Amino acid sequence: MEMICDKERYERFFKGFTVYDCAVGYDNTRYCFILVEATDSPHRDPLPRTRFLFARMERPMERRFYFQEADYFDFTRVAYAEANGKSEFVAVDMGRHVFWYDAPTANVEQDIPPQIPDSEYWWSPTKVTRIAGRLTVAGTARQLRIRAGADDWRPFPVSPPVPERLAKEGKGVLETGFEDIAGFAEDDLYAVGGAGDVWHFDGKAWRQIDFPSNELLYTVCCAGDGNVYISGNGGSLWVGRDDRWKRLLEGHFSLQFKDTAWFAGRLWCGSDHGLWVLQDGKLIEPPDQPAAIRNASGVIDVSPDGKVMLTASPHGAAIYDGKTWTLLFSAFAFAEQSPRAAARQQLGRGQDRLTDHDGMQALLDVIGNDGPDAALAALGQPEALDLAALQAHSWLLLVNAISAQGAWDGYDAVARRLIELGANPDAADPETGMTARAIAQAMNVSLT
Repeated sequence: MEMICDKERYERFFKGFTVYDCAVGYDNTRYCFILVEATDSPHRDPLPRTRFLFARMERPMERRFYFQEADYFDFTRVAYAEANGKSEFVAVDMGRHVFWYDAPTANVEQDIPPQIPDSEYWWSPTKVTRIAGRLTVAGTARQLRIRAGADDWRPFPVSPPVPERLAKEGKGVLETGFEDIAGFAEDDLYAVGGAGDVWHFDGKAWRQIDFPSNELLYTVCCAGDGNVYISGNGGSLWVGRDDRWKRLLEGHFSLQFKDTAWFAGRLWCGSDHGLWVLQDGKLIEPPDQPAAIRNASGVIDVSPDGKVMLTASPHGAAIYDGKTWTLLFSAFAFAEQSPRAAARQQLGRGQDRLTDHDGMQALLDVIGNDGPDAALAALGQPEALDLAALQAHSWLLLVNAISAQGAWDGYDAVARRLIELGANPDAADPETGMTARAIAQAMNVSLT
C-alpha cells in the first residue's frame, strides 16, 4: 500500500504542521488528524493554528483531503463514534471548544458549558474518548460529560463529588481527576487522574478506589485480558481491578503517555515520542515495526470494530492490522536538504575520526551525513547498540544531531531519540564547558 499522499499533497495539507492526535472511522475508510501549526514561539502566544484534516480513503488522491482551521483551539483531542444513527468525528479542546465532522458537513459547535456544578469555578476537558459506542469527555475537577447529540453534552446521572476545596476556593486542581476514562461496559467504568485519584462506576454510583500511590495519573485502559492498566508519571504502569493493584513498571520515559489501548491481544502505550507494547512484563518498541514507521508512531486510536490501530507521531502516521504495518505519511519521506547543507562541514565520514570507538564512529558517520531517516533507523534497534558507549559519547552524538538540524529538517527527532536511549543533554564539552542542551537552546532546537 502506498502512502495516502504524494509530495504535492503533503506540502499542501501537512507541511508546516505537526500531528497532535488522530482517529479512524467510517468502516476504517476515513482518518481524522488534529494538526497544530509549527511555530517558533516557546509560549504559544499567539496560539498556533489548529487544522482539522480529514482523509477519505475511498476517494482518489486528488479528492481525498479536506480541512478546516481555527486559531483558538488548544491541546485538542479527537474521537470517532457511531451513536443514535449518526457517525461522526468529534474534537474537543481544553477550552471546551468543539468541532465535529459528519460528512459532508463539518463545523464548530457551541462550547461545552464551563461551570463546575455548585461552584463559581470552571473545568477543562482533558480527553474525548469512545465508551460503549458513545463519546465521553473527561476533565478536571472530576467532570465527565456524555455526548447526547449536537451541542448536547450531559453529565452522568450521578457524578463523582467535586472536592470542597476545589469547588469553593479553586485550589487543588492537580490533585484530583480526571485525565482519562475507559470501560468494559456502561456499568463498569474507570476514571483516573490527579494524584492517584481513581474512581469506579458500577452503573449506579461512583466509588473512589483505594489506589496505592499518589503519583499523577494520565491514562487508563480496560483491557481484553480483564485487567485495568493505568499509566502515571514518566510512563509508570499499574495493573489491577477494583481495590487490587500492583505496579508493573517504574516510570523512566521523558514524557507521560497520552494513550494506552488494547489491540491484537496486547497493551500499547503511546506518547509524542513514540509507541511501546507490553511484552514479558516490559514496555518495548514493537519488534516487527520498521524504522520509518517507528518514527510515525505515537498517539493511538483503535477502530470501533477492533480491526485496525491508527497511530501518529508529530511527523507522520501509520496503521497496523495486527500483522502488517503500513506507513500513511511521514515528513521524513519528503524531507529536503536546505541550501546550507552543501556548505555545512559535516562531522564523521570523510573527516578525521572523532572517537576510537568503532561503533560510535559509525553512528556519528550516519547521523552526520545520511539524513534523519537513516539516523533514526540506526537508532531503531537498541539491542544492537552499545548503550553504555552511547551515553559516554552523549555530547558528540547530540551536538552532531543538533547542528545537522540547521541544514536538514528532522534532526530534532534524532536528538530526542538519542536522549531516550540514554544520551545526557547536560553533557558538556571538556574544553568550553558548553552543554548539548545549551547549544540546542542557542540553535532553537527542541529536545522535548
